[in-house]
Amino acid sequence: MVFDKKQYQREYYQKNKEYRKRPQFIKTKRIGNWKTQGLIGDYEAIYQRYLNTTNCDLCNIQLCEGRKGSNRKCMDHNHQNGQFRNIVCNTCNQNKSDNKIRTDNKSGYKNISFDKRDKVWVYRKQFKGKDIYISSKDKIKILCIKFAGILLYKY
Repeated sequence: MVFDKKQYQREYYQKNKEYRKRPQFIKTKRIGNWKTQGLIGDYEAIYQRYLNTTNCDLCNIQLCEGRKGSNRKCMDHNHQNGQFRNIVCNTCNQNKSDNKIRTDNKSGYKNISFDKRDKVWVYRKQFKGKDIYISSKDKIKILCIKFAGILLYKY
């Protein structure tokens, strides 16, 4: 029996396509995206609220699913400590004041930001269900803490 690579690829693609439509995959992918964006909180409760929300919490416009449109669902969270606030439309999310603070931050490192109000560098991360929040005026100290944590807990 000869192995047909093209047939295998077609079958694998079809199987994978069906798997991606499953609710558990969608939920896992969405929560993973939230974690990547820096959202911290009770993900199960936030996900249920996300599913049940039909209108923006700020302007009350009806929200749509998907990636396009000014009224798509967005997760509003504090960019300094990662705490979830509301489910809002894209327009309200872009008009939030702490988004402007975040875009001015040029630290170049994930999970490290500069808090303009307190004038300190902040490292925030969720690790094993616990929120890690460390601030210092010295950026080098924050970088050392971040990379020491990576070495200790990744390997």
